[in-house]
Amino acid sequence: ALLSVATALRRVPALRPARSMKRARVARRATASASAGSYVPGGPIENATVVVTGANRGIGLEFVTQILAKHDGNAVVACCRDPESADELMDVQLKVGPERLAITSLDVSDENSIGHWAANLSGVEPVARNGGVVDVVINNAGTTGTDGYTKWELQDMDAQEMMHVFKINTIGPLLVTQQLLKNGIIGDVKKQANGALIGNVTSKVGSVDDNGSGKGYAYRASKAALNIVNKSMSIDLADRNVTCLLLHPGWVRTRMTEGRGLIDADESARGLLAAMESQFGEINGRWYDYKGDEIPW
Repeated sequence: ALLSVATALRRVPALRPARSMKRARVARRATASASAGSYVPGGPIENATVVVTGANRGIGLEFVTQILAKHDGNAVVACCRDPESADELMDVQLKVGPERLAITSLDVSDENSIGHWAANLSGVEPVARNGGVVDVVINNAGTTGTDGYTKWELQDMDAQEMMHVFKINTIGPLLVTQQLLKNGIIGDVKKQANGALIGNVTSKVGSVDDNGSGKGYAYRASKAALNIVNKSMSIDLADRNVTCLLLHPGWVRTRMTEGRGLIDADESARGLLAAMESQFGEINGRWYDYKGDEIPW
């Protein structure tokens, strides 16, 4: 069994009126704070320049297509290790044009790759057209392990496997965020008064409270570590108007899950975008799944 990533997500009780009213207030506040034609974190993702890592397939590809479809003013920088083989991304780019979709090379397991990518990002067309800044960053790239689920059991775990998964799932999102800050792509309040949003795609299997089936040592630990990284960033970057949110996609049928799951990537991405738009409540430092349920730590 694939621990709780392979189990149905528990539903919370029916939405209470008070919670529904809170959601409405949050959404109204985010919308009201936006000046005409500008993106505000927590508001509708419109007129936004968005970075998506792990964008060549699965949930990442759905993020790209749905963001572009949401509003004609949206543009995306899609990141993957091998853009030359990203056929589906290139098909999308042919439809919308390079001014709305740039495809860039990024290996989130390689610190040098992250640094080089971030240092050159301001010259990428969608970012250059947005004043050299990015409005939304979706740290989506991830892995279950070097060979899928083959090292899911305690007796199969080793240091190399742990470090491989941590590099991609934990260190990658941290360094992507760090380098974007260092290069003034996010977090520069003089260039970006409204601020930016970072959505870190984690997993419910990183919840200590939800772990009722064990196994998955590297994957569980890497996602639990990402959760605490996001929490610290939500505190440290608040004065730079950077909002940080955790996103649980559900058990999605993708190549990473070897085609197993309960939902498809389009449903997951649609729900996570709603979370980023504050449709489920306050977002900074919070953790939502694609249905709008808050996940226990």
